[in-house]
Amino acid sequence: MMTTLFETTVQAPRGVVLVTHGLNNKPEAMDALIRVLVREGLHCLRISLYRDAPDAPADSRAITDGWISDFTQAYDELRARYPRQPIYNVGYSLGALVAIRCLQIRPALTFDRMVLLAPPVAITRSANLVRLLTPLARVGLALPSVAPAEIRARRGTPLAEYAAMFGLVDAVQTLDGHENIRNIQTRVFLDAEDEMVRYAGVLDWIATNRLAWVAETLRRRLPTARPYRHLMISETSLGRPAWEDLTADIVTHFTEPAPVPES
Repeated sequence: MMTTLFETTVQAPRGVVLVTHGLNNKPEAMDALIRVLVREGLHCLRISLYRDAPDAPADSRAITDGWISDFTQAYDELRARYPRQPIYNVGYSLGALVAIRCLQIRPALTFDRMVLLAPPVAITRSANLVRLLTPLARVGLALPSVAPAEIRARRGTPLAEYAAMFGLVDAVQTLDGHENIRNIQTRVFLDAEDEMVRYAGVLDWIATNRLAWVAETLRRRLPTARPYRHLMISETSLGRPAWEDLTADIVTHFTEPAPVPES
């Protein structure tokens, strides 16, 4: 497990956030958001889901097991380090998917609140075509990454990692009986034109699983030099107005008082 802790200097911290990146992203891709959260009084623990060692697993099952192990160990680390602080989660793309799966298979793991950015619980038709190539994972093939060079972990994404991600997508389709997931105050941020995540499919998935989650569409997104709608983790990818809206919404979600139950 590889993690990096960012501690706020605010005298009365407002909680701790587990932060997880997307498929074939550098962990540092999440740093722009982390800087905002730390400034607002939140400790952050950034998870790395990747190992660049030559013996890194090429089997999709081993990759999935590694992702889940990394996430659950990081969660346990935060619980032990900050036993009296509320624990929150921010997951982008694959990071969101891993969080959902960990909640599903380990009911004792829970968060006070979550933010999921472009969770790939429903995949677009074009992105689903990659599934047809995943049997070639055993020969070590990779697909070129469309992510900007400054945030991608490698120039190509191994098909074994795509296979692992699609396995997680299939595993989380039904969340029956998981009240620990259903009732976490969660905000899901989506782009209706996302190339990878099927917008209407995510809304259907939330409704089908009867999740008390709030889905929101990104607002005021500006054209960028390298348009990639799935990417929503920096001012560079969104433009300043949408980035300011998104980060303000996330901070508010993590710091506003809990609603008072009706008597």
